[in-house]
Formats: sequence, structure tokens, C-alpha cells
Amino acid sequence: MTSEFYRRPGSGGAGENFFRVSADTVPASMGLPPSLDSVVSGAGHSFDRAAALGSRVCPAVPVLFFGDLDAYLGSALRVVTVGLNPSLKEFPSDDPFLRFRLAENAGREDSGRYLEALSAYFRTKPYGEWFGNYEPLLNGMGASYYNGATSRVLHTDICSPVATDPTWSHLSETDRAVLVDDGAPLWHELLEVLQPSVVVLSVAREHLGRIMFDPLAPWGLIHRFDYTADGALRARPYEAEGCWYVVGDEPSLFVFCPASQTPLGLISHNHRHELGSIVADTYLRGW
Repeated sequence: MTSEFYRRPGSGGAGENFFRVSADTVPASMGLPPSLDSVVSGAGHSFDRAAALGSRVCPAVPVLFFGDLDAYLGSALRVVTVGLNPSLKEFPSDDPFLRFRLAENAGREDSGRYLEALSAYFRTKPYGEWFGNYEPLLNGMGASYYNGATSRVLHTDICSPVATDPTWSHLSETDRAVLVDDGAPLWHELLEVLQPSVVVLSVAREHLGRIMFDPLAPWGLIHRFDYTADGALRARPYEAEGCWYVVGDEPSLFVFCPASQTPLGLISHNHRHELGSIVADTYLRGW
């Protein structure tokens, strides 16, 4: 089982490193579905195509997911969070592979090392300031990106696995189109491999239109916060919505939580935790 090669710029050298997925290079301990090789190849293709864009962060690697894949696959409640594309802060200019150290010198046959680098993200140097926005909600579900929770969470990006500078909202329409053309189908393929129980999106509402899975019903209200955490009446209620989609052959609960400048930034940490508990109950009631 092999896939196409996928390219990563060398860390300061003149040449380039290549690696590919094969059955022999993926660690058996990760318990990976065999179809993951296609997704990894697709990530490499996205990264290569983005080389023509001045916005691609480099040196870097495509980030299919953030988090411990093995722990996620072993979780009773499989939770996936969703953003748009990786931040340029994932690859600091003074130490690009600070957060993905195992991927720094990944060579031709090192796809397993690449996947281990993604799985080690929250045990290495995560961009905690950003991911901390989701943690209270996840904790309310008995889940976390980190060790110690009943369920381990993965983060994914619906538009592209390629980090860019500038951020998504400041990219040109041309750059966005190139990235989404590869990235959106890849995200759907990845979710079919991951088979999530719950998918949480805290992005601009327009991005819900990128979801191409078959819905089982229209989007509906899960919970509404009419008041702020300190008891003040909100000028506009905060409404979290849900929709069941068929991912692979199983129903998955997709949850939309409006964002501000950051995920879930319009509600307090206590309300996020409360909402997480409500989401978990909604999932357990089932479709």
C-alpha cells in the first residue's frame, strides 16, 4: 500500500525532502484505518499546489489534524473541532518546527514520523492561547485536547491543512479558491476516516455551506443564552445550533457556535462549559 510522494521544504537547506505513506511506515500502535494513506497523500498535494501562492508559510508541513490520533480513536465519544486553516503561529519564524519537532527532518520514508508529530502536538508546544478557547466547551463534554479526559479531541481545518500568511480572512480570493479546491474535499475524506460522534464548528456562518455530507434534518436550535454570565440581558441572544449529518455510514452531530475574533468568544467560560454538557446530552439522546 503506497501513495504519491509528498514534499516538504528542507529546514534551511537547498534541497527538498520527500516522504510517502506505506503500510510499513505507519506505526502499528496507532491503529490507523487503511484509508488514511490517501488523506496524507492529499495533504501533501495541497501543500505542493500551494507552493505557487505567496501566502503559503514555509518551511512548514500540512497539518491534517492536531491531537493524539490513537487516543481519539479509542475514545467513547469522538469529538472533532473545526477551524479554517492552520495559523502561521504554528510555524514560528525563529523555530518553524517548534510545535512539530518530529516532522522537522522527516524524509522519504518518514510518513509515520509525520503522523506521530501531529499526534504529539498537545504534548509538545501547542498554541494554547487559541485552543484554550475550545477547552471549557470540551471539558463540559468530558473531553479535552490534553491528557486526563475521558475523551480525547482532534482539531481539523475545513478550508485547508496549509498554514498561510496572512490569515484566512485577509487572503486574496484567488488564494482562497486554490486552497479550498484541495482542502475542503480533503477535510471530508478525513472525517470519513475519523468517524466523529460530535463535530464542533466555531467559525463564520458562511463556512457551514462548505459541509457536503448528507443532512438528516435541517439545522435547529440546541441552546440559547439570553443573558451574559453576569446576568445582563444580551442585545442579541447567543444561539448554538445543531444538525445531524451522515459521515461514512453513521450519524454525526454537527454543532455550530458563533465566533467573534476567537472561537466561542461571545460567551463566558462558564457558559461554554454549560453548553458542552448540553451538547453531550443532545448527542446521547441520539438522532
